[in-house]
Amino acid sequence: MELIVYLLKVNTALALFYGIYRLLFRQDTFFQWKRVALLTIIFISFLYPFIDLTRQLIANRELESMLATVRIPIYNLPEVVITGNATVPDTFLPQVIGIIYILVFAGLLIRIGFQIGTIVYKLRHTTKKRLFEQTVYESSGLETPFSFLHWIVLDSSRYSEAELQEILLHETAHVEQRHSIDTLLAELVCAFCWFNPFSWLLKTEIRLNLEFLADRSVLSSGCGAEHYQFHLLRLSYHKAAAKITNNFNVSLLKKRIFMMNKKQTSHRSIWKYALILPVVALLLFYNCTFQSKTKPDNATNVDQQKTDTITAQPADTATVQDDLVVNNFTIYNHVDVMPQFPGGEGALLKWLKDNVNYPTVAAEHGVQGRVVVRFIVSPDGSVKNVEIQKSLDPACDKEAMRAIKTMPNWIPGKQNGKAVYVYYSLPVVYKLQAS
Repeated sequence: MELIVYLLKVNTALALFYGIYRLLFRQDTFFQWKRVALLTIIFISFLYPFIDLTRQLIANRELESMLATVRIPIYNLPEVVITGNATVPDTFLPQVIGIIYILVFAGLLIRIGFQIGTIVYKLRHTTKKRLFEQTVYESSGLETPFSFLHWIVLDSSRYSEAELQEILLHETAHVEQRHSIDTLLAELVCAFCWFNPFSWLLKTEIRLNLEFLADRSVLSSGCGAEHYQFHLLRLSYHKAAAKITNNFNVSLLKKRIFMMNKKQTSHRSIWKYALILPVVALLLFYNCTFQSKTKPDNATNVDQQKTDTITAQPADTATVQDDLVVNNFTIYNHVDVMPQFPGGEGALLKWLKDNVNYPTVAAEHGVQGRVVVRFIVSPDGSVKNVEIQKSLDPACDKEAMRAIKTMPNWIPGKQNGKAVYVYYSLPVVYKLQAS
């Protein structure tokens, strides 16, 4: 389930970022900026699901940050056991989908490995030599020159001196700028998100932009644009050595030629790349919202803090160890006369068994275990600041908190004859029985 949620978040981000890239950046001639933007899109998409700002936001609230420092309350109520019937969910379809995903993912990884193996095999059958002060690997009969990591592979006998210079300028740009890393990263993204068409479109943009960078290096060196473009057209029908290599000729040649002849984008347009930042903020906000819906948090519900505030008169300044003073009010862990549920502990256990339900979703997924809920009994007997001290499952946590918040008023505890705030810790055990 966690993997499915992670995949959902990653692929949502990839789709969103690709749309923004295509709308704002695709026709720019800021090739280096576009390379940074494309790599940033990948890293943010895969990393932002791990960033949860909810805890940091809650920590800014004085009461909750102080409550978080309190150790486990001294007085623990007896645990209550909530039973439910175990059910066997229909997992056939999810299992089939999971198996298909893993098989395709593994197949694509094998494909990448096979391509790397093909390159290694070709390199073992090459001859190392120096050509125009550049180290190259001569491969007799190779139709299309290519580079991979720091290797440049070609058959120099197939080209004129001018063409060789253009090829070396192009492939040297790929090598020196480490374009193979971008290519491998794009392949891995497609393997992991193979079902998402936007991941494949993003890979195409990455590969194309790397060619733009290499083409610019060739033209910047003084080579004639027309001669270079005719050279590309002459090689365009040859098959690439491997998909993960940077080839001197690749598909989408028309776009490369168009970009070579395109007027340079005005530098005043570079501000557009800062628009990625608000999108990142939106994703982080979405992640926080998603986390708050699926994970219990120490602060429970921020909105409820407005009504669950402490409004009693100041308590006596004498405290015992482990008690807490919040806004001049003492919250005790143990007092002279402890609060009591109407009718005693037996009545409390009966009330909890009657009012705490076993969540259906938890029973369907076989969730069992203990939730520990911490709360405060206020001087008027009402229950305040209900929060999860030990989490089990979002549904079980939520149900335990819901029930405790609806408790009838307790008989308040007293310290030195005065009603005071007292901490309580209540374990709720969810246990399945065979249906």
